[in-house]
Amino acid sequence: MPHAPAVPSAPPPAEVTGDLIDFSDSSDLIDLSDPPVIPVEELLPELPDVPRFVEGDGDDDPPVIPAGKLSPELPDIPRAVEGDKDGDEDAASENKAADAESDKDGPPAILAEELSPEFPDVPRLIEGDEDGDEDAASEKEAADAESDRDDQEEGVKRWVTNEAPKPRRISEKKRAENAAFALWVEQNQQNLTKTANKIVLDGEQSAGWLVKDSGNKKVITSPRDYQLELFELAKTQNTIAVLDTGSGKTLIAALLLQWTLQNELEDRAQELPKRIAFFLVDKVALVFQQHAFLTCNLDYPVEKLCGEIVDSISSAGFWQETLDNYMAVVCTADILYRCLNHSFLRMEQINLLVFDEAHHTKKNHPFARIIKDHYAPILDVAKRPRILGMTASPVDAQVDPKRAAAELEALLHSRISTVSNPDVLIQTICKPKSELVVEYESLPRDFETELHRSLKVLVGDHELFQKPCAFSKMAAAELGAWVSDRYWQLFFMDTYGMKLEAKTERNLLREYSANQTVDRHVKQVQDARNLVFTHEFQRPALSEHLLSSKAITLHRTLQDQFNDGDVHQRCIVFVKQRNTASMLSDLLQQSEMQIPGVRVGILTGGGTYASCKSQNFSFRTQVQTIRKFKNGDINCLFATSVAEEGLDIPDCNVIIRFDLYDTLIQYIQSRGRARQADSQYIHMVEKGNMMHRKKVYQNKANELVIRQFCVAMPEDRKLTGNNFDMEYFLRKEQNQRQYIVPETGAKLSYKQSLTCLSAFVSSLPHPPSSALYPEYVITSAFRGFQCEVMLPPESPIRSAIGNVYASKAVAKCSAAFEMCLALIRGKYLDSHLRPIFTKQLPAMRNARLAISSKKRAQYEMRVKPEIWSVLGNPVELFAMALTLADPKALGRASTPLLLLTRQPIPPTPMFPLFFGSNRASNVCCTPVPESFKLKDDKLVQALTSFTLKIFADIFSKEYEASAAELPYYLAPTLKGHAFDFSSVTDVSSIVDWTAMEFVQANERIKYDFNEPDEFFQNKYVADPWDGSRKFFVIRRRHDFKPTDLVPEGVVAPAHRAWRRATHSIINYSNSLGSRSRSCVTFREDQPVVEAELLPIRRDLLDEASVDHDPAANRCFLVLEPMRISPISVDVVAMVYNFPAIIHRIDSNLVALDACRMLGLRIRPDLALEALTKDSDNTNEHGAEKIHFQGGMGKNYERLEFLGDAFLKMATSISIFTLMPDTSEYVYHVKRMLLLCNRNLFNNGLEVNLEQYIRSVSFNRRRWYPEGLTLKKGKRSESKPQHTLGDKTIADVCEALIGAAYLTGMETDSFDLAIQAVTTVVKDKNHAMLTWNDYYEAYKKPEWQTMPETSTQIDMARRFHRRLGYAFKYPRLLRSAFQHPTYPQVYEKLPSYQRLEWLGDALLDMACIDFLFHRFPDADPQWLTEHKMAMVSNQFLGCLAVMLQFNKAIMFSSPVIQKRLAEYVAEINDALQTAKEEAVGAGKSESEYLRNFWVECLRPPKCLPDVLEAYIGAIFVDSHYDYSTVQLFFREHVQPFFEDMSLYDTFANKHPVNFLAKLMQTRLYCTSWRVLVKELKGDDIDGGAAAAEPLVVCGVRVHEQTIAHTVGVSSRYAKISAAEKAMEILEKMTRQEFKRTYSCQCVVNEDEKIEAGQHGSAV
Repeated sequence: MPHAPAVPSAPPPAEVTGDLIDFSDSSDLIDLSDPPVIPVEELLPELPDVPRFVEGDGDDDPPVIPAGKLSPELPDIPRAVEGDKDGDEDAASENKAADAESDKDGPPAILAEELSPEFPDVPRLIEGDEDGDEDAASEKEAADAESDRDDQEEGVKRWVTNEAPKPRRISEKKRAENAAFALWVEQNQQNLTKTANKIVLDGEQSAGWLVKDSGNKKVITSPRDYQLELFELAKTQNTIAVLDTGSGKTLIAALLLQWTLQNELEDRAQELPKRIAFFLVDKVALVFQQHAFLTCNLDYPVEKLCGEIVDSISSAGFWQETLDNYMAVVCTADILYRCLNHSFLRMEQINLLVFDEAHHTKKNHPFARIIKDHYAPILDVAKRPRILGMTASPVDAQVDPKRAAAELEALLHSRISTVSNPDVLIQTICKPKSELVVEYESLPRDFETELHRSLKVLVGDHELFQKPCAFSKMAAAELGAWVSDRYWQLFFMDTYGMKLEAKTERNLLREYSANQTVDRHVKQVQDARNLVFTHEFQRPALSEHLLSSKAITLHRTLQDQFNDGDVHQRCIVFVKQRNTASMLSDLLQQSEMQIPGVRVGILTGGGTYASCKSQNFSFRTQVQTIRKFKNGDINCLFATSVAEEGLDIPDCNVIIRFDLYDTLIQYIQSRGRARQADSQYIHMVEKGNMMHRKKVYQNKANELVIRQFCVAMPEDRKLTGNNFDMEYFLRKEQNQRQYIVPETGAKLSYKQSLTCLSAFVSSLPHPPSSALYPEYVITSAFRGFQCEVMLPPESPIRSAIGNVYASKAVAKCSAAFEMCLALIRGKYLDSHLRPIFTKQLPAMRNARLAISSKKRAQYEMRVKPEIWSVLGNPVELFAMALTLADPKALGRASTPLLLLTRQPIPPTPMFPLFFGSNRASNVCCTPVPESFKLKDDKLVQALTSFTLKIFADIFSKEYEASAAELPYYLAPTLKGHAFDFSSVTDVSSIVDWTAMEFVQANERIKYDFNEPDEFFQNKYVADPWDGSRKFFVIRRRHDFKPTDLVPEGVVAPAHRAWRRATHSIINYSNSLGSRSRSCVTFREDQPVVEAELLPIRRDLLDEASVDHDPAANRCFLVLEPMRISPISVDVVAMVYNFPAIIHRIDSNLVALDACRMLGLRIRPDLALEALTKDSDNTNEHGAEKIHFQGGMGKNYERLEFLGDAFLKMATSISIFTLMPDTSEYVYHVKRMLLLCNRNLFNNGLEVNLEQYIRSVSFNRRRWYPEGLTLKKGKRSESKPQHTLGDKTIADVCEALIGAAYLTGMETDSFDLAIQAVTTVVKDKNHAMLTWNDYYEAYKKPEWQTMPETSTQIDMARRFHRRLGYAFKYPRLLRSAFQHPTYPQVYEKLPSYQRLEWLGDALLDMACIDFLFHRFPDADPQWLTEHKMAMVSNQFLGCLAVMLQFNKAIMFSSPVIQKRLAEYVAEINDALQTAKEEAVGAGKSESEYLRNFWVECLRPPKCLPDVLEAYIGAIFVDSHYDYSTVQLFFREHVQPFFEDMSLYDTFANKHPVNFLAKLMQTRLYCTSWRVLVKELKGDDIDGGAAAAEPLVVCGVRVHEQTIAHTVGVSSRYAKISAAEKAMEILEKMTRQEFKRTYSCQCVVNEDEKIEAGQHGSAV
């Protein structure tokens, strides 16, 4: 066939800008007259009679049509390929075998709207695989959609804080990176949450809600006649209702369910056993849809079950609860099948089985397996449930309809029934008024565009481009040259081309060793990308040179259908491939091709594809698209076969089969979508293509056969003479054994045994980070294969051998079957074939242990301590002197203040105040020992007047309060800052009563304009009309007059009148408004004074916010408008510091209130530190602080680090004590329940701990006393609140433990810390209050106190000589060295695992305690990184060898023996080398570097295990004497870590740190980050792991996510993601890296060495 003419070129701007190109004069345009339309009835006579089908050969395969029996006018038609409705391979048309083969895997997919802002409406391209039934959605997705969201609680508000300091704001670059990563997570949400079952849909609504909202019309009150007729029939016999799509089959099921459930209620009233009904569907999407329908139409409890929630549904208790609480269940068939296999329910307990889309009942589909395995074996028909099957056709492939119908009847033990008068359907469901065949001109078969050919030459032989090339070639022929080229344009948009280059390079590196070959191929990819970028793309037009006749015909057809402007018009265009749907949608969104009134959308199936970017069209997206289609936002859907059945799609008036159907069921179901009145069903057929005509004819003919078949049924709607029975279907399974549990009837088959055994192995106790699997070994045997299955060491039975079979698969099943029988005999499987070990993990599996690191809530915040609530007329006052350690830093003279209170204030630690210009001083809050007795009421009045005057004159707050209402009093002193106030015995003697009496007697200092110059010195004046203007008067200025202009440099006042008035000194001094000024006249001959404008800033605690420069606030005033205060300037200077001082005192007192509430006497400074949170991300060390609150002092992070370690140790000791014989894994579970953040968070909330947390820095409106009547001034918040993360509350609990530990250690006591642990964990497994309580609760196990053997005694003596500790119980020491592989029967001792678990916590505490005190200024990140070296298996293994522990280990494994020998040799060599290097450096041999072990291989795990077990053993043997642990640490561990600088780089071996080093020192890249984001909808019901929220961690390099991991822990997600990234990057050279990621970073030499700029882990 000749090639199509070359495509005329057009300037590229037309593509980019959307400019219209005038084609009106073009001669290339084809005739746009109506395409040929042929009524389908007229098509039939053109084809001669064709024998429909011959009888099959008796197997399960569809029969073959002998080609010789077809008309000679039709080409030979081979057997149709059956579409696998349950898998990934869909039917393919054999007449285009080459095209189908290339399309099977599909071309890459592009999400165009993600790639370029120039194409915002471009739809996504998806892989060209034809859609199967799996397109609707996976079960996981629907379960995701249904699960509740518990992270979105009502009442949670946003954080409200003081404005963060400018230097600490997050950069715009990082904000952009965070936003880009969040977008990437959102776009990949479906792939990232494969283990989750919760997806937030349509804003706030779940998918279940969306489906229910979309289809909950109540219709059971109005059944049609034919529905009632079939319902009556279904009441008396098993029935398969064959009705067209949309004819109300589900309503018949609802009627039958209602009748069945009513009878069930009668049976229950007679105390008959309960039974339940099941509505079975094939897809998860239908679970939601049918459940919504049934719950609307039935007034009975109906449950829905779907998704991979095996742990929740696979228990007898769950199904018993379902039976008790529900009367019907809508679920996928596989769920019921598994339930029946385990005999959680028996078939006798089911009263009705409804099979939706019953034509799937064949072969090993769960529909068929339920019947074969559980329904058919019940011989008593009375015990079988009623069956109702529903389908539009019993045929879903090109097979003999009669044969398919007969087989379906036999399998379902039912009889097909349909309406007695089929014509009634035409009136009730509004079938298409007409079916039309629209012909398009013949398509070229081998057409390729020039761009395609050029790309094919460049990259056609590359594996990654084979599928795109195949689609491009197909698109050129079937869609047109423009579509083919447009595909490549979308394909190479944005960064995907660069990713292809990198992927090509990685793939080729595995095939070729020569870099030249790799570079050549990569360059070809680059050239291909450049070729597309430089190609001149045409704008689309209805030209045969640009579009195929098929695409033009479709466009014309849509124009005709939408030309009347009907707003209710709905159209579906069915295609086979996802990419076809995307490209057609893209075509109709081009400005030249848009059709008025047409709003296009795409509805395809889900899936993931490796070849290119793809659209994950999840169930969520499907539901939202359908909603838009129903609402009219979309009125033309391009859909694959996913739209043919199941989904509740609105009725349409136009259905276009752009790609013809392959089977009868596809034809019937797609036609069923055209249910509006006057609708049309259009078949698009290629002119002259007899295969297309054959499909149209054959499906119409087959449908006619089915219709005639149904109409010909007897009046009772039965089919007779069926020769099929169950033996036909079970024939191939006769040689496979089955076992039925006598007690329950649970059935074990060959196939089921694999699942049963896998469930047993996974239930064996094991760490959460690992997984156990059975191992199968298949060997050749006489006449077949034989398999042996071996289980992990944790299993009580280790192996079993199966029988010989010709098939490996059956041999494997046989071995699993034999093992299951052995487990049943050993009673390791219960009567329901479930493993007994699941009973050991109830707490772990039902606990929600983790809390979201990002979840926040708003809580009430305590601002004032309880001490201020004690009021009344003062009789006795306690004084605290407020002084400055460096009063000169204030910059002016000041006088200490006395804070007088009714109760003594606990000591407040010194804290700094910052005055600007590098001036700062500590504040000393010194309690005066003796109290002050108030015998004279005049003294009380003087104190009250002075205190109120301070608030009025200095802080512009006029209160109306008596002495009894003031919480505290302020008084000036006669002493200076250096005075020792702690030595005062008479408080009254140091109070400046004279100054107080002067203030009490003078409201203000009078001023008559005739005062001497001395009067104008050291005065404090305030503007009575503007509270923000307060001044210190310096001196009189004779060189200025009030009418003079204000000198330059004086800061302009803020009052409005200044803008209009003359800028004179008198106007500067007058802050009255324009109107008030006219009523007041000030003298123009009064003196002018020089003054200092005082700043309104009160937060002197935060150095970052200090910007006060006294010289910059110099000004000139007249005093007539001012009020001269009677308070001396020395007192005012100190009072200006009072807001910051009282804020810190209040914070300290609130923290002590919290400790008092918890019953903990913690040191005040530690109490405040433990409760201080100074930013949103306090725990994210090294990251920029978000909403940082300056001036709060130390935050809780160091104490939390210490408290976490003590909490771990304390709970470990308690659990070990209370459960001495429990397994290590159960220990982990029990401890986690105590120290998990969820427990700490809940317990913290119970005592309102969140109210006491200090999360907000100084606020100049909150420091004032509460409860006073404010006459003048701005009011403060009545009930301040703060926003806290859930984890913050848990962290504060641990910080309080750390504070209690440090407080108690001042007296060498752990008791206070133990009380803190008991208080915060609040659990019976830790009720101790003192250290002695631990050992008093310990009951020595029998194995510990049994008589020792000589070997055990000798071992204890040898260890005593080497290590200095003498064991009282040598069996403890022996147990500490007994490996799990060593038979316990030899010495009747447990393995070291329990002691190792205890020793791990003890050693961890010793290491952290050492680091915490040795490095008091180190942040937790530094401490953690260096602790890693101390507790690493590498070091502990080395230390174990140094202590010769390797010689004492008892094991029974040759593998361990070999690994021990290799490691010991390596350590000894490294030690010897280190000693030689020390001698070579002029040192003694003993001065060798202690980090010699760092570069050694990782040791066998038994070495660090036995060392920790030894620590646990000496602790238990010494009656819980922790000093033995400390002594061991000091003597054996600490010497290796005296110089911690040796291990500064050890933490770099952590994957994240190693990645940082790699990026900086070898790749020289600064544009990278490790980011973590919590996934939306992250909770899963059921299961331990499911209790934790999911996070995704991604490594981003130059705006590309190169590696990612999803997990429940951000810590381990970072490790995994960094490891994946290193696997990619370590193989790259600098040049390869630059080329792959377009890196242009420039790093100078200093940065390379000093690590100045680098990416960060957030």
